[in-house]
Amino acid sequence: MTSIPQTPSPRTTDVISRALLALLLLAPPLSAQLVWPDEEGPWTPRPTQPAIVANDLRTRLGILAHDSMMGREAGTLGAFKASAYIAAEFQRMGLLPGGDNGSYFQELPLGPTGFDLLASRLAIGGTTLKPGSDWIPMNPSAPNGIVGTFAGRNITVVYGGVWGDTTTQLPASVKGKAVVFAQPPAPPAAAGRRAAGLARDRRAEQAGAALVLLAGLDQMNPALVANAFNRRIAMRPSTDAPSTGIPGAIISVATARSLFGDKHHDELTIGMAGSRISGNWKHQWTMAQYPARNVVGIVPGTDPLLRNQYVALSAHHDHVGVIPASQAIEHDSLRAFNTVMRPQGANDRPGPPSAGQWAEINALVARARSIRPPRIDSVFNGADDDGSGTAVLMEVAEQFAAGPAPKRSVLILSVTGEEKGLLGSRWWVDHPTVPLDSVVSAHNMDMLGKGRVTDVQFGGPAAIQMLGSRRLSSEFGDIIDSVNAVRSEPMVIDYSWDRTNKLNRFCRSDQVSFFSKEIPVTYFSLGYSRDYHQLTDEVQYIDFEHGARVGRFVHEIMTTVGNRPERIRVLPLAERDMSAQCGR
Repeated sequence: MTSIPQTPSPRTTDVISRALLALLLLAPPLSAQLVWPDEEGPWTPRPTQPAIVANDLRTRLGILAHDSMMGREAGTLGAFKASAYIAAEFQRMGLLPGGDNGSYFQELPLGPTGFDLLASRLAIGGTTLKPGSDWIPMNPSAPNGIVGTFAGRNITVVYGGVWGDTTTQLPASVKGKAVVFAQPPAPPAAAGRRAAGLARDRRAEQAGAALVLLAGLDQMNPALVANAFNRRIAMRPSTDAPSTGIPGAIISVATARSLFGDKHHDELTIGMAGSRISGNWKHQWTMAQYPARNVVGIVPGTDPLLRNQYVALSAHHDHVGVIPASQAIEHDSLRAFNTVMRPQGANDRPGPPSAGQWAEINALVARARSIRPPRIDSVFNGADDDGSGTAVLMEVAEQFAAGPAPKRSVLILSVTGEEKGLLGSRWWVDHPTVPLDSVVSAHNMDMLGKGRVTDVQFGGPAAIQMLGSRRLSSEFGDIIDSVNAVRSEPMVIDYSWDRTNKLNRFCRSDQVSFFSKEIPVTYFSLGYSRDYHQLTDEVQYIDFEHGARVGRFVHEIMTTVGNRPERIRVLPLAERDMSAQCGR
């Protein structure tokens, strides 16, 4: 039997068998004993069927949210493997490729960006400074005219006064030199921010200086300093971004003093010269080794006149990855804490537990320890967010593929990069693989795993949170309500989140991308739970029956829209609900 390689070729588009993936990824847990009321035992994967059923979701999510997917962070091997599995399933179902170049994939220009520690250096004379404690490079900043690349030798430093004091003019003698600025006292509200972000100051650039050195390292948030050389994953910078400016670094006060014979900045005058420095660093973006990919499949419509229009379904398959082993947390202890203190997971910012709350937490931990040993956890599995929506998307796709298909074509869009700012859906609407004006409606699903009464407010076996259905088209909302009114398993629709709220809910998932292009869109979710963006967001806590019910509801809505003689009407601009300020 051929095994699935753990490190596939980054550009491979070979179809990976679902059965092989299941054999590879699914392993029995260390203990079959259950701790939590919402916890399920182990599941043996089995072939899926065309109908949208809970057991299919168990099989699919067991693959997508397994530890071997490593949290599916966009631009990493885990998300690459997830996209390969989804594409393999699309092909097995018989969906047509809807991505780039006749494939199921649409690659995003996403990759690591930042400074390479080993290639970054700053020295005073012949003494090399220590990165992180003596200095860090400044990130590029358009407001301050800071660019990310520096290379220079034996550059004289001069004192430039206080950063942000634009009432003081720099002398012409700073041209070609490195200008050292003292950091102004930070107001309380700005404590911990990167020093160069506190005020705009382009005097050194305008005077022709070669480098800015800001003595603000001691005032920075230690976490920002520690991450100065950690490259983050981001989209490729725009080719039309300005390339002119001046490089900069943030240095410690001790380093600044050493540049001027151990003098404090109060003893210096503007234009006073100091030592000479040399250095080099470069803020650079590179394409990810494992490309971030949207996965796109199409079920052709049956009507020759309408099949060139599309009813779209989306969900994001990425999550937030892993944490270092040194930061790993005991699983049941974290869930006990969140059960008491954070019912909406990462959305909640509670204070310290009271004595009574500690007693509740400790009782839950004690019960867990009486059933199973501690389990150290470092993987954000993302079972609910949004493995659950992706699994439902695949179920709906399989039902459409099995037929009957609607008159309009069905566009199935499994996007990546949602957790990094809706990147995959934004990329798709800006670079659509079908004509954007041919998409008559979009249906986005995110977090379809936690709709119990014990999980969310107004929860229950038929609950569904819906946002956006009437923002661009009142007709779209009417269609959904009409479908629901005559169904054999009606949903209890919660519209309360479809208003401006403190969590800015409408703006936090991929429906925003369709909304920005004036495509009628509805967001389907079961809501935030204690496992939201937590290491405890795992398969065993998912309500699969509820997710399947939502999938059948969405399938019926899409079928109705797909078979209508006319397109959904978009409201005139003056009548649209633009209350959500999402930005782009």
